Formats: sequence, C-alpha cells, structure tokens
Amino acid sequence: MGLQRLKQGDTIGIISPSESIKGLEDMYQHGIKTLEELGYKVKVGKHAENSYFYSAARPSERLADIHEMFEDKEVKLILISVGGDTANELLEGLDYELIKRNPKMISGISDATTILLPIYDKTGITAFYGPDLIFTFGQKDIPNEIKEQMFAAWSTGDFDITPIDNLIDDNGKPVNEKWKCIREENVEGKIIVGHLDLVAILYATRQIGTLKGKILCLESMGNTNIIHTWLQWLKILGVFDEIAGVILGYFPDLDANSKHFRDIEDLILEITEGKEFPILKINELGHCIWNYAWPIGSKMRLDATNCKIEILENYFKNNFDKE
Repeated sequence: MGLQRLKQGDTIGIISPSESIKGLEDMYQHGIKTLEELGYKVKVGKHAENSYFYSAARPSERLADIHEMFEDKEVKLILISVGGDTANELLEGLDYELIKRNPKMISGISDATTILLPIYDKTGITAFYGPDLIFTFGQKDIPNEIKEQMFAAWSTGDFDITPIDNLIDDNGKPVNEKWKCIREENVEGKIIVGHLDLVAILYATRQIGTLKGKILCLESMGNTNIIHTWLQWLKILGVFDEIAGVILGYFPDLDANSKHFRDIEDLILEITEGKEFPILKINELGHCIWNYAWPIGSKMRLDATNCKIEILENYFKNNFDKE
C-alpha cells in the first residue's frame, strides 16, 4: 500500500507531539477554520489540545495520538500543530511497523524533525517538512505560491520549487535576499530536511542512518555562533565527508549588529573547506518565514551554479525505496 493523495473533502488529522498549543489558541482555531474553508474535514487528536506543563500531554498520550492517526482510515494527512522541545520523548515508543503498515503523509516543522526523519528513515514513507497547523494555516494571507505548491505536494507530487518574489517574514520584514550560490556544482540525491541541531542529534544518536549521497536542507534559529556550533558538530560527525550537497534555508535571528554575527556564507565555506559539494542559500525553508512542503527522502537535482532545484521522482508512486 502506498501513500494516498489528498483530495478536497478528505480528512486531515491534527496532532501535538511536542509543545502545547497554550497561548496560541487563536492561531490554532484559525488554522482549523482555514482548512475547513479550503474544503477539508478536520479530525483533532484526543490530546492535541491538552497541556502537560510545556508539552501537549504525557508521552504515552502523544504517542497514542500519533498511532491512532496513522491507523485511522479516514485520515489522509497528519498535520502537526506546532513545534516545541519534547518530541524526543516519543522516539523510544514510536511503532514503526504500525506506521509502515498504514502509510500516510505527515507534515510539520521545527521539533517535528525529531519524528519526521526517523519515520522516513525506518519506514521509507515520505514525510513533509515545512507546513504545520499554527504557523502555516493559522496565519493570514498564505501566499499563492506556497498554497499551490503545498497542496500539489500533497495531492499530485508534481510541483516546482522556485524563488518567491516579495516574500515577507513573520515580523513583516521584506526578505530582499535572492537565492545565492555559495559553492557551484550540480548533483542529484535524496533530500533530508530539518532543523540543524536536531539533524545533528538524530544522526549522532543513531536515530537515523547513513547520510551518504544525501542533500541536506537545513534551517535553524539563533545567531551565527549557534549555527556555527551545530555545523561544526556535523563536521565532527563526518557528515560533510559523505553528503552530496547542502541547501541552507532562512535564518531569522542573524543580526549584523550582534557581536555574535558572522556571514553564514563565510561560515559554511570555512567549515566545509576542501569539500566540493554544492551549497545553495534560499529563503522558503525555516522559522518565521513561509515554507514550501519539502518531501523528505525524495530525489532532487540541486544545480547550485544556476540556483535551481528540481524534484525528480513522484513519491506517490515510490514510497519505500529510501536508500
């Protein structure tokens, strides 16, 4: 059984595997309303709206919601409500065999990295990084380019990833930087997408396997000193010795007036000195910015020289070949 395409009238399931929605209730409700106005039914996990300290619920309850959504035949897409910090509590209890028997799309951002990458790694099911309930559908005026790509990613698998003009971040600041080639080259490889520090931790703790030949698509919070720390860990772990390429997303906390500021282009070139893989800097991936739906595990052509990205395979036809 492969992934089922999302169609209007289908059911989208909502889970909160990490942080509570407390304090974000208005955006949460707006997100549900937006999905319904777009023609979808919404099913909320039993514990998705709860609160247990800073998490949505106890680990066992959050796990139950995940497993129930995968087993629910009505649900075609599982949408994570929001990020957080405690999704790692679920790793020891995730039932990958149950998930593999009931393949379906799941999408989220930030701490969702902690479950999205292992789900792909251990089942071969395409997971999506970027769109979530609160910071995508809970926002006003989703750009047409984002909406079209996102639903194409979930319904046909046929879409383009191109720069969006006049992009504005969550603070209302225009994003004037264009896509930029940091190191030239043209490669193909399957994409691994996620929050920089969590990618490093998952790899170091063997929650995900080899990254050989993969294209890393990375985003992060924090100023350059924080980003430096985690890029250096990837170097120490040997990741830069085996990957095929890097795409850097939007880094909202870079402050040129901070004593911790350093140009990220200079930083990544120094850390990967002597390597030949391509590096491309883009905007449509990250916190505080509109995100495309990035299909984890899909084969991509990265042409950093000409600042182009192309998804090469349709994951609705091939969901389990992850190597």
